[in-house]
Amino acid sequence: MNMEVNSMENLIHLPICENVIRRYGKYTKKVNGELVKVIYDWFERENQEHAKYHGHQYKLGLTKQQFDEMKTLVSPMGTYGEELSFDQFCDILIPVITGGVSDQHDDYSIWLAFRSFDKNGDHYIQADEVEALIRIIGKSVSRERIRYFIDKVDWDYNGKLDYNEFREFIVRGYARELLMMDITREIVYSHDQMKIPS
Repeated sequence: MNMEVNSMENLIHLPICENVIRRYGKYTKKVNGELVKVIYDWFERENQEHAKYHGHQYKLGLTKQQFDEMKTLVSPMGTYGEELSFDQFCDILIPVITGGVSDQHDDYSIWLAFRSFDKNGDHYIQADEVEALIRIIGKSVSRERIRYFIDKVDWDYNGKLDYNEFREFIVRGYARELLMMDITREIVYSHDQMKIPS
């Protein structure tokens, strides 16, 4: 007998500074105790009246079936070279999405993500390693776009990210922007169509 359980981590409101509001949510679906689907939600906007409908909302959905199909092509590894399970991979994505700003996901979590994404063990993250991560979640992003974001924090201009550069890549939201779908336009369009009073 298949038993489905849907759950949601409490939406975490993350006040980063006085004029910015950020919120993170993770929704999961389990069948017979096994995690089969995860949806991440990230919302960010300036806390100003004129910015009422000008926030950014990002979503990322990932299924175990999709993960199992992709891991044969791009094998996700843990910090010690072990193969990651779907649950472990989903946990590693959390600090990438939140930028490491919640109490549960700090610099250590970002370091674990760094170790997991460093496929060749050279202590750097290169464009092809970011591309491999993006392929696992089923998204297609050009190498040029990946390079564009890497270049923003590649302070020594060597074409790859050491841990400190990778941390900035995460904290500044560049990884989130590459991995997640920005659904902001749909939200703004819906508000315009419905003519919701402000």
